[in-house]
Amino acid sequence: MKRLALILLLALPVARLQAQDSNYARQVICTLASDEMFGRGMQYRGDSIAADFLRKELQRLGARPLSNDFYQPFRFPRTTSHPPLVRAGYRSQNVCAYIPGETDSMIVFTAHYDHLGMSGDTIFYGAHDNASGVAALLDLARLSNQQRSRFTRVFLFFGGEEAGLVGSRYFADLPLINLNKVKLLINIDLFCGGDEGMMVVNANDRATAPYVDLLQSLNDDRGYAAKIGRRDNAPNSDHYYFTSQCPAIFIYTLGGPYGGYHSPTDTCEGCGLRNYDNFMKLLRVFLEHIE
Repeated sequence: MKRLALILLLALPVARLQAQDSNYARQVICTLASDEMFGRGMQYRGDSIAADFLRKELQRLGARPLSNDFYQPFRFPRTTSHPPLVRAGYRSQNVCAYIPGETDSMIVFTAHYDHLGMSGDTIFYGAHDNASGVAALLDLARLSNQQRSRFTRVFLFFGGEEAGLVGSRYFADLPLINLNKVKLLINIDLFCGGDEGMMVVNANDRATAPYVDLLQSLNDDRGYAAKIGRRDNAPNSDHYYFTSQCPAIFIYTLGGPYGGYHSPTDTCEGCGLRNYDNFMKLLRVFLEHIE
């Protein structure tokens, strides 16, 4: 399934990809949520297979590595979960890239690419959580490389989120970028569905509220999402360990359709993308107004 998805992905004409973002996103989601990724966990090193796909796709899209090989390796600490999702000492990696802008000030996009892996012979595919967010980041990278922006755009794909935000905490502690130069960090997690709109976490902080006000105002004018909800900060995704160092928000969709949450039913086929194009238009307009 993965090989077929990759063939279809690479075969899509560039003009068609520019016009229909959801076609590209669907191919990425189906690749990451395929049997060959083993649920993107430690079983059969599914997380490393997924990381290699991301590295190759970022190269194809013209993004540049933040390190020599796009990877920031880390090892898992001891975990309090029973049974542990990942054994202590297991080696994984963040995948880190950028597209230069006119200045060294940055807008950073983040998403976790790992998932729960396998339980026996059962694969937890993780289409909604979070192949969908990864697809959105790759789509933004693809579009960012077509037109130079004022800000350098950084794309961070974290491992270890499901085991307790391990990869993002590691990057926040040992950043490959100057976090003082970050204008805004946007984390995307759970991006299928969205019939009821989208939610923004850490939306009411003094540093982030003006950005969310702008996002909400643009959506009120153009009606891309059914609504923009707002929540205070919470340690519920990879934005969390950055919020003390730079303005950082977490966006997720509200309502279906999607296949499930932390379930084997969270498949590519269950990931509804009928709102995806409008959500991406909203994000692009939002970025244009920031820049």
